[in-house]
Amino acid sequence: MSEQQTTQTCVHPDTLEQGSGAQRRKLLIEIIVEHHLSGNRSKLKLKDVADRAGISRQALDRYYGDLKPYIAGKRDVADLVNGNELRSQVQTKTAVNEVEAKYTEQIERLKAEHEKTLQKELDRHITSLMNSDIVLLESNQIRVSLERQTLHNADLLSQIQRLELKLALGVDANSSFAKETEASKNTKLVFDLDIEALCIDYQRGKNFDTFEDQKNVELRKIRDKLSKYANTSGVRVIFFSDRYISRFKLFADQYISLPKEVSLIVRLPLFSRSEIIAFTRHIPNTFKTSIYIPHFSGSESEKKLQRLGIYKSLLPPEEVKGADNADQPAIAWGFDEVNFFKINPGS
Repeated sequence: MSEQQTTQTCVHPDTLEQGSGAQRRKLLIEIIVEHHLSGNRSKLKLKDVADRAGISRQALDRYYGDLKPYIAGKRDVADLVNGNELRSQVQTKTAVNEVEAKYTEQIERLKAEHEKTLQKELDRHITSLMNSDIVLLESNQIRVSLERQTLHNADLLSQIQRLELKLALGVDANSSFAKETEASKNTKLVFDLDIEALCIDYQRGKNFDTFEDQKNVELRKIRDKLSKYANTSGVRVIFFSDRYISRFKLFADQYISLPKEVSLIVRLPLFSRSEIIAFTRHIPNTFKTSIYIPHFSGSESEKKLQRLGIYKSLLPPEEVKGADNADQPAIAWGFDEVNFFKINPGS
């Protein structure tokens, strides 16, 4: 009896596992299929499967080695199941897993490429910012240099304008006026408009629009010349509002500048408020402005005779009409002074 018990005790442990092999295999297959259907993307480990089945890792290798490819995901789990419904379920899950794996791989690849591209762009942007900082620093240095040069040029231009003015006035750049009376004679510049020449051109074609265009061109030239003296102190612009009833040269010759003022005497054959303001608004605001309007004291027939004696019937009729119906300038137009003076017949 004792000998028989000893024989039973010495039976190899694996024979116990072989005795329940069918149940163990079924359990192992259930574990594999369950894991497959769960959608868990992590791979099964042999040790974990053995532990869940209640057997050793060595027993799994020895007795159920044929299941290892299914555990490792190298073979189709559908081959392990019975029944069409369960097989179809496993096959569907396998297909889903394959698609997921495919797109997961693509997503990971795209993410890696995106991160690589992003890093490249970030590096480029940082480099660009560094270069921009360098350019900004250099441009700021250039700007400061240009500002200094501009100020220097402005100072030189101001000096040139003062010298040009003195030269135009016939005064030596290094001398001062000895007497105030001499100053009043010399401190004026005359800007005439050759109306007579424009009238001769008009007589060739009788085109008043061309006459007007040429007159405006000449007036713009005068306006630009006035701007050259913007930095000169004590400038007063004297506008002679030409009505074609007196001689501009006579007015300019007889005009006497105020003490300590430079007079820029301008012939202005403009007649409407809008035309005059459009011209004077371009005059530097540092200048004082005065306008002188001649008033004829005789009759209309005497006025025509006066005009005929000066211009010999060369003036366009439209220009004469504009002069006779001209708007009367006022302080509200922006002038510092508005002066009317009488013209006697025959003067």
